[in-house]
Amino acid sequence: MVKEKIKIIRSAVGSMPSWGLIDELQKRGVKIIGMDSNPLSFGLYILKKSYVIPRGDDPNFITEILKIIDIEQPNAILSGPEEELLILSKNKRKIEERGTLLLCPDYEYVEICVDKKKTNEVFERIGIPTPEIFTDIDSVEFPCIIKPRFGRGSSDVYIAKNKDDLYFYLKKVNEPIIQEFIQGEEYTVDILADKGGNALSVIPRLRLGVESGISVKGKTVYDKEIIDYCKKITKELKLFGPSCIQCIRNDEGVRFIEVNTRFGGGSILSIKADPTIIPNLIKMIKGEKPEPSGGFKEDLVMLRYHSEVFILEEEIKKSGEFS
Repeated sequence: MVKEKIKIIRSAVGSMPSWGLIDELQKRGVKIIGMDSNPLSFGLYILKKSYVIPRGDDPNFITEILKIIDIEQPNAILSGPEEELLILSKNKRKIEERGTLLLCPDYEYVEICVDKKKTNEVFERIGIPTPEIFTDIDSVEFPCIIKPRFGRGSSDVYIAKNKDDLYFYLKKVNEPIIQEFIQGEEYTVDILADKGGNALSVIPRLRLGVESGISVKGKTVYDKEIIDYCKKITKELKLFGPSCIQCIRNDEGVRFIEVNTRFGGGSILSIKADPTIIPNLIKMIKGEKPEPSGGFKEDLVMLRYHSEVFILEEEIKKSGEFS
Protein backbone atom coordinates (compact mmCIF):
# COMPACT_ATOMS: atom_id res chain seq x y z
CA MET A 1 0.00 0.00 0.00
CA VAL A 2 1.38 3.40 -1.02
CA LYS A 3 1.26 5.97 1.76
CA GLU A 4 -0.57 9.14 0.69
CA LYS A 5 1.49 12.31 0.65
CA ILE A 6 0.84 15.18 3.01
CA LYS A 7 -0.85 18.01 1.15
CA ILE A 8 -0.52 21.65 2.24
CA ILE A 9 -2.22 24.73 0.83
CA ARG A 10 0.30 27.58 0.87
CA SER A 11 -0.96 31.11 0.17
CA ALA A 12 1.09 34.14 -0.90
CA VAL A 13 3.10 32.10 -3.40
CA GLY A 14 3.95 35.35 -5.18
CA SER A 15 6.04 36.67 -2.32
CA MET A 16 9.72 36.41 -3.18
CA PRO A 17 10.75 34.55 0.00
CA SER A 18 7.96 31.94 -0.29
CA TRP A 19 9.85 29.55 -2.53
CA GLY A 20 12.52 28.63 0.02
CA LEU A 21 9.87 27.24 2.39
CA ILE A 22 8.00 25.49 -0.43
CA ASP A 23 11.21 23.90 -1.66
CA GLU A 24 12.08 22.59 1.82
CA LEU A 25 8.62 21.04 2.18
CA GLN A 26 8.71 19.48 -1.28
CA LYS A 27 12.11 17.91 -0.54
CA ARG A 28 10.35 15.99 2.23
CA GLY A 29 7.62 14.73 -0.07
CA VAL A 30 4.95 17.30 0.85
CA LYS A 31 2.56 18.22 -1.96
CA ILE A 32 2.00 21.99 -2.16
CA ILE A 33 -1.14 23.61 -3.56
CA GLY A 34 -0.51 27.30 -4.21
CA MET A 35 -2.80 30.29 -3.76
CA ASP A 36 -2.35 33.97 -4.46
CA SER A 37 -4.62 36.93 -5.16
CA ASN A 38 -2.34 38.25 -7.91
CA PRO A 39 -2.47 36.31 -11.20
CA LEU A 40 1.09 37.50 -11.92
CA SER A 41 2.49 35.64 -8.91
CA PHE A 42 5.41 33.46 -9.96
CA GLY A 43 4.43 30.57 -7.68
CA LEU A 44 1.22 30.00 -9.61
CA TYR A 45 3.28 28.96 -12.63
CA ILE A 46 5.91 26.83 -10.90
CA LEU A 47 3.67 24.67 -8.75
CA LYS A 48 1.75 21.84 -10.40
CA LYS A 49 -1.56 23.12 -9.07
CA SER A 50 -2.54 26.59 -7.87
CA TYR A 51 -5.50 28.87 -7.45
CA VAL A 52 -6.01 32.60 -7.95
CA ILE A 53 -8.08 33.72 -4.97
CA PRO A 54 -9.70 36.93 -3.67
CA ARG A 55 -7.68 39.12 -1.32
CA GLY A 56 -7.99 38.36 2.36
CA ASP A 57 -10.09 41.47 2.94
CA ASP A 58 -12.54 40.53 0.15
CA PRO A 59 -15.97 39.35 1.42
CA ASN A 60 -15.72 36.33 -0.91
CA PHE A 61 -12.35 35.19 0.43
CA ILE A 62 -13.46 32.61 2.99
CA THR A 63 -16.17 31.19 0.69
CA GLU A 64 -13.58 30.53 -2.01
CA ILE A 65 -11.09 29.05 0.47
CA LEU A 66 -13.66 26.62 1.82
CA LYS A 67 -14.46 25.56 -1.76
CA ILE A 68 -10.78 24.90 -2.44
CA ILE A 69 -10.49 22.92 0.81
CA ASP A 70 -13.48 20.79 -0.22
CA ILE A 71 -11.88 20.12 -3.62
CA GLU A 72 -8.29 19.52 -2.49
CA GLN A 73 -8.86 18.09 1.00
CA PRO A 74 -5.47 19.34 2.26
CA ASN A 75 -3.95 18.25 5.56
CA ALA A 76 -3.07 21.83 6.49
CA ILE A 77 -3.06 25.48 5.45
CA LEU A 78 -0.05 27.80 5.73
CA SER A 79 -1.10 31.39 5.17
CA GLY A 80 0.97 34.53 4.87
CA PRO A 81 -0.80 37.92 4.82
CA GLU A 82 -2.29 39.18 8.08
CA GLU A 83 -5.62 40.02 6.43
CA GLU A 84 -5.91 36.35 5.44
CA LEU A 85 -4.90 35.08 8.86
CA LEU A 86 -7.59 37.14 10.55
CA ILE A 87 -10.37 35.65 8.43
CA LEU A 88 -8.96 32.13 8.44
CA SER A 89 -8.53 32.06 12.22
CA LYS A 90 -12.04 33.44 12.67
CA ASN A 91 -13.28 30.47 10.64
CA LYS A 92 -10.91 27.94 12.21
CA ARG A 93 -13.69 25.59 13.29
CA LYS A 94 -15.17 25.40 9.77
CA ILE A 95 -11.72 24.67 8.35
CA GLU A 96 -10.72 22.06 10.91
CA GLU A 97 -14.13 20.34 10.73
CA ARG A 98 -13.07 19.52 7.16
CA GLY A 99 -9.97 17.73 8.46
CA THR A 100 -7.58 20.58 7.60
CA LEU A 101 -5.21 21.91 10.25
CA LEU A 102 -4.87 25.70 10.32
CA LEU A 103 -1.30 26.49 11.32
CA CYS A 104 -1.87 29.70 13.25
CA PRO A 105 -3.15 30.74 16.69
CA ASP A 106 -6.81 31.15 17.55
CA TYR A 107 -8.56 34.31 16.37
CA GLU A 108 -8.37 36.21 19.68
CA TYR A 109 -4.57 36.00 19.58
CA VAL A 110 -4.19 36.70 15.87
CA GLU A 111 -6.32 39.81 16.46
CA ILE A 112 -3.91 40.99 19.17
CA CYS A 113 -0.86 40.37 17.00
CA VAL A 114 -2.14 42.33 13.98
CA ASP A 115 -2.96 45.29 16.27
CA LYS A 116 0.30 47.00 17.29
CA LYS A 117 -1.41 48.87 20.12
CA LYS A 118 -2.85 45.69 21.65
CA THR A 119 0.49 43.91 21.20
CA ASN A 120 2.22 46.75 23.03
CA GLU A 121 -0.30 46.50 25.88
CA VAL A 122 0.33 42.75 26.24
CA PHE A 123 4.10 43.31 26.25
CA GLU A 124 3.80 45.91 29.02
CA ARG A 125 1.45 43.71 31.07
CA ILE A 126 3.77 40.68 31.09
CA GLY A 127 7.03 42.61 31.50
CA ILE A 128 8.38 42.53 27.95
CA PRO A 129 10.49 45.64 27.21
CA THR A 130 8.86 47.62 24.40
CA PRO A 131 9.06 51.16 22.98
CA GLU A 132 6.65 53.64 24.52
CA ILE A 133 3.52 54.56 22.58
CA PHE A 134 2.65 58.25 22.96
CA THR A 135 -1.05 58.99 23.41
CA ASP A 136 -0.59 62.72 24.02
CA ILE A 137 0.96 64.70 21.15
CA ASP A 138 2.34 67.28 23.57
CA SER A 139 4.36 64.56 25.35
CA VAL A 140 6.01 63.14 22.19
CA GLU A 141 9.78 62.93 22.26
CA PHE A 142 11.66 63.35 18.98
CA PRO A 143 12.64 61.59 16.88
CA CYS A 144 9.64 59.27 16.94
CA ILE A 145 8.06 56.67 14.70
CA ILE A 146 4.66 57.09 13.03
CA LYS A 147 3.18 53.88 11.68
CA PRO A 148 -0.24 52.31 11.09
CA ARG A 149 -1.84 50.55 14.03
CA PHE A 150 -2.75 47.76 11.61
CA GLY A 151 -0.35 46.76 8.86
CA ARG A 152 2.74 44.77 8.03
CA GLY A 153 6.24 45.34 6.78
CA SER A 154 7.73 48.80 6.41
CA SER A 155 4.80 50.29 4.48
CA ASP A 156 3.74 53.73 5.77
CA VAL A 157 6.34 53.79 8.55
CA TYR A 158 7.99 57.20 9.01
CA ILE A 159 10.48 58.93 11.29
CA ALA A 160 9.38 62.35 12.53
CA LYS A 161 12.21 64.61 13.67
CA ASN A 162 10.01 67.50 14.83
CA LYS A 163 6.37 68.57 15.24
CA ASP A 164 6.06 69.66 11.61
CA ASP A 165 7.09 66.18 10.50
CA LEU A 166 4.73 64.65 13.04
CA TYR A 167 1.64 66.52 11.84
CA PHE A 168 2.58 65.87 8.21
CA TYR A 169 2.93 62.11 8.62
CA LEU A 170 -0.11 61.76 10.86
CA LYS A 171 -2.21 62.87 7.87
CA LYS A 172 -0.58 60.26 5.61
CA VAL A 173 -1.02 57.20 7.83
CA ASN A 174 -4.30 55.38 8.37
CA GLU A 175 -5.06 54.87 12.09
CA PRO A 176 -1.57 55.98 13.13
CA ILE A 177 0.26 55.29 16.34
CA ILE A 178 3.20 57.35 17.60
CA GLN A 179 6.00 55.25 19.04
CA GLU A 180 9.32 55.92 20.71
CA PHE A 181 12.19 55.73 18.21
CA ILE A 182 14.76 53.04 19.07
CA GLN A 183 18.09 53.06 17.26
CA GLY A 184 19.94 49.74 17.18
CA GLU A 185 20.40 46.37 15.56
CA GLU A 186 17.19 44.89 14.17
CA TYR A 187 16.37 41.25 14.84
CA THR A 188 13.65 38.94 13.62
CA VAL A 189 13.13 35.88 15.80
CA ASP A 190 11.61 32.86 14.07
CA ILE A 191 9.38 30.69 16.25
CA LEU A 192 7.80 27.30 15.77
CA ALA A 193 5.34 26.45 18.55
CA ASP A 194 3.08 23.54 19.42
CA LYS A 195 -0.65 23.74 20.16
CA GLY A 196 0.04 24.50 23.82
CA GLY A 197 1.98 27.66 22.97
CA ASN A 198 5.28 26.00 23.82
CA ALA A 199 8.18 27.20 21.68
CA LEU A 200 9.87 24.28 19.92
CA SER A 201 12.37 26.43 18.01
CA VAL A 202 13.50 30.00 18.71
CA ILE A 203 16.11 31.43 16.32
CA PRO A 204 17.12 35.10 16.45
CA ARG A 205 18.51 36.42 13.19
CA LEU A 206 20.20 39.77 12.77
CA ARG A 207 18.89 41.70 9.77
CA LEU A 208 22.05 42.75 7.94
CA GLY A 209 20.29 43.98 4.80
CA VAL A 210 16.64 44.80 4.09
CA GLU A 211 14.83 45.59 0.84
CA SER A 212 11.12 46.53 0.81
CA GLY A 213 10.82 45.27 4.38
CA ILE A 214 12.23 41.81 3.54
CA SER A 215 15.53 40.55 4.90
CA VAL A 216 17.98 39.94 2.04
CA LYS A 217 21.06 39.52 4.22
CA GLY A 218 21.00 38.00 7.69
CA LYS A 219 22.90 36.07 10.33
CA THR A 220 21.72 33.72 13.08
CA VAL A 221 22.74 34.89 16.55
CA TYR A 222 22.47 33.12 19.90
CA ASP A 223 21.07 35.67 22.36
CA LYS A 224 19.70 34.06 25.53
CA GLU A 225 17.85 37.18 26.68
CA ILE A 226 16.00 37.52 23.37
CA ILE A 227 15.26 33.79 23.29
CA ASP A 228 13.86 33.78 26.85
CA TYR A 229 11.63 36.80 26.19
CA CYS A 230 10.34 35.18 22.99
CA LYS A 231 9.45 31.98 24.83
CA LYS A 232 7.44 34.07 27.28
CA ILE A 233 5.65 35.91 24.45
CA THR A 234 4.92 32.63 22.68
CA LYS A 235 3.30 31.15 25.79
CA GLU A 236 1.28 34.28 26.62
CA LEU A 237 -0.12 34.68 23.10
CA LYS A 238 -0.59 30.91 22.65
CA LEU A 239 1.26 31.05 19.36
CA PHE A 240 0.85 27.92 17.25
CA GLY A 241 2.78 26.93 14.16
CA PRO A 242 5.16 29.49 12.64
CA SER A 243 5.54 33.04 13.96
CA CYS A 244 8.16 35.75 13.89
CA ILE A 245 8.85 38.42 16.51
CA GLN A 246 10.58 41.73 15.79
CA CYS A 247 12.93 43.42 18.25
CA ILE A 248 15.76 45.97 18.39
CA ARG A 249 18.89 45.71 20.54
CA ASN A 250 21.25 48.53 21.54
CA ASP A 251 23.55 49.38 24.47
CA GLU A 252 20.51 50.01 26.69
CA GLY A 253 19.04 46.55 26.10
CA VAL A 254 16.40 45.01 23.86
CA ARG A 255 12.95 46.32 22.90
CA PHE A 256 10.24 44.19 21.30
CA ILE A 257 8.15 45.73 18.54
CA GLU A 258 5.65 43.30 17.05
CA VAL A 259 4.54 39.71 16.51
CA ASN A 260 3.57 38.16 13.16
CA THR A 261 1.70 34.84 13.23
CA ARG A 262 3.37 33.43 10.10
CA PHE A 263 6.73 32.49 8.66
CA GLY A 264 8.86 35.62 8.30
CA GLY A 265 10.28 36.80 5.00
CA GLY A 266 13.75 35.63 6.02
CA SER A 267 12.69 32.49 7.86
CA ILE A 268 14.50 30.22 5.37
CA LEU A 269 17.69 31.20 7.23
CA SER A 270 16.28 29.78 10.45
CA ILE A 271 14.99 26.69 8.64
CA LYS A 272 18.51 26.03 7.34
CA ALA A 273 20.02 26.72 10.78
CA ASP A 274 17.61 24.48 12.70
CA PRO A 275 16.96 21.12 10.99
CA THR A 276 14.02 20.31 13.31
CA ILE A 277 11.66 23.05 12.04
CA ILE A 278 10.27 21.31 8.94
CA PRO A 279 10.15 17.80 10.51
CA ASN A 280 8.31 19.21 13.55
CA LEU A 281 5.90 21.08 11.29
CA ILE A 282 5.15 17.83 9.47
CA LYS A 283 4.73 15.96 12.76
CA MET A 284 2.13 18.47 13.95
CA ILE A 285 0.25 18.20 10.66
CA LYS A 286 0.22 14.40 11.02
CA GLY A 287 -1.03 14.68 14.61
CA GLU A 288 2.24 13.41 16.05
CA LYS A 289 4.04 14.91 19.03
CA PRO A 290 6.83 17.33 18.00
CA GLU A 291 10.15 17.41 19.83
CA PRO A 292 11.77 20.63 21.16
CA SER A 293 14.79 21.68 19.15
CA GLY A 294 18.24 21.00 20.57
CA GLY A 295 19.53 24.30 19.20
CA PHE A 296 20.54 25.91 15.94
CA LYS A 297 23.65 26.68 13.92
CA GLU A 298 25.02 30.04 15.09
CA ASP A 299 26.57 32.66 12.82
CA LEU A 300 25.00 31.18 9.69
CA VAL A 301 24.85 33.97 7.11
CA MET A 302 22.22 34.28 4.38
CA LEU A 303 22.81 36.23 1.15
CA ARG A 304 19.92 36.43 -1.31
CA TYR A 305 19.67 36.84 -5.07
CA HIS A 306 16.84 37.01 -7.59
CA SER A 307 15.76 34.45 -10.15
CA GLU A 308 13.15 34.63 -12.92
CA VAL A 309 10.13 32.82 -14.33
CA PHE A 310 9.07 33.33 -17.96
CA ILE A 311 5.54 32.70 -19.22
CA LEU A 312 3.47 33.64 -22.25
CA GLU A 313 0.81 36.24 -21.55
CA GLU A 314 -1.88 33.89 -22.85
CA GLU A 315 -1.07 31.52 -19.96
CA ILE A 316 -2.01 34.08 -17.34
CA LYS A 317 -5.45 33.59 -15.86
CA LYS A 318 -7.23 36.49 -14.20
CA SER A 319 -9.31 34.38 -11.84
CA GLY A 320 -10.18 30.85 -10.88
CA GLU A 321 -8.03 27.77 -10.94
CA PHE A 322 -4.69 27.53 -12.69
CA SER A 323 -3.34 24.01 -13.04
